[in-house]
Amino acid sequence: MVNYLDINKLPPVQSLVQTLLSMGIKVTLISFGDIKNEKLRDDKNLKFIKLTDTSNNKFGKAIHFFSRKKDLKKIVTEQMTMNDILWTTTDLTVRELGDLVYRYKHVMHLMELIKDIPKYPYQNFFGSNLKKYAQKAYKVVVPEYNRAHIQKVWWELEECPSIFPNKPYSVNIENIPSEVNKVIRTMLEEKRKIILYQGVFRKERNLEDFAKAITDLNDEYVFYIMGSESLESTELLKKYPEVKHIPFIAPPYHLCITRQAYIGVLTYIPMFSKEHHISELNGVYCAPNKLYEYSYFGIPMIGNDVPGLMYPFEKFNMGRVTKLNSVDIRKTLMVIEKNYDELSLGCKEFYEDVSLSDAINEILS
Repeated sequence: MVNYLDINKLPPVQSLVQTLLSMGIKVTLISFGDIKNEKLRDDKNLKFIKLTDTSNNKFGKAIHFFSRKKDLKKIVTEQMTMNDILWTTTDLTVRELGDLVYRYKHVMHLMELIKDIPKYPYQNFFGSNLKKYAQKAYKVVVPEYNRAHIQKVWWELEECPSIFPNKPYSVNIENIPSEVNKVIRTMLEEKRKIILYQGVFRKERNLEDFAKAITDLNDEYVFYIMGSESLESTELLKKYPEVKHIPFIAPPYHLCITRQAYIGVLTYIPMFSKEHHISELNGVYCAPNKLYEYSYFGIPMIGNDVPGLMYPFEKFNMGRVTKLNSVDIRKTLMVIEKNYDELSLGCKEFYEDVSLSDAINEILS
C-alpha cells in the first residue's frame, strides 16, 4: 500500500490498513509520517516503510520532483517482489508511480472526487491522465455511492467503482496522550452543551454563522472547533467568546474529543480547489469520516443541504440540514434538541449499517 501523504492526516487510510490486518492480510505500508496509532504501529503483520522529504518549500519540492519519483518507484518495485496487490490510496500516489502500476494487480483508491491532476507540480498544461490508470486497474475504490457513479462516467469505466466508506476501524482508544487528556478534562468541566466542529478552517466552511447562532442561545451552548490553526480560526476566536479552539490531534486520539460533543457540525460548500484540482462536486457528494465518528457516539448532527449529508440524515434520522445563516442554524439546533434521543438512536443505526470487512471482501473478490 502506497500512501503519498502523511498517514496521520488520512484517518480512512489508517482504517483501511487496520481492516486488512484484522482479516489476516499482511500489509506493507509505504507512507510519509510516523504512525501515531499504537495498535496499528505495533501490529506484527504490518511492515512500515517511512518516506522522507527534506524539501520544506515549493521550490525545493519542484527541484526534487523527478528524483523523488525515481526513489519511490525503486522502493515499490523491491517490495512488490513480496506482495500480491499494489494498493494506491490517492490520486497523487498514482501520478508518482505512473506506468509502474501496470505491472501489478492494482487497486486504485481515491479519497476525493477528482477528474485529473497536473503531471508536474505547479503547472496546468499537462495532465496525468488518471483515467488511463483507472481503466486498467484491477479495482477502483471510492468512499461514497454517488462518487462511484460519477467516476464511472468521467473515466468511462466498464464497472462502477467499489465503495470503502470512511468509517473508523475502531473507536476504543487506549494510552491516551497527556496533552489529549488535558483537553478532555477541560471539556468535562464545561457546564454548557458542546457543539463541535472538527476539520479544516476555511471561509467556505461558514463557521461564523454557527458562532453567531450559538452566541444568541444565551450561554446554553459553547462552540468548540478542532483543527490546525488558521487565519479564519483566529478571527473567530477574537470575535466570539463562545468559540473555543482545540489544536489538531492525530487520529485516532481525536475521537477522545469527539465523544465529548453534544451536537456535531458538518459543512460542505461546493468549491473547486485550484491547488488540489478537486471537483466542485466533491463538496456536494461529501463522504466525511465525521459522519461515522459522530454517529458511533450517538451524537446528532447539523449540516448544510447537500446530497452527501441530506441522504444519510433522512434515511437514518440522525441529523438535520440547515440554511447557512445564524437564524436558521439556531432554529435547526432547537429542532435537534427537541428530537435529541430519537436522532441519537438513528446515529447508532447508521454506524452499524456498514461492515468494513464486507467492503474489503467485495473489493478483493
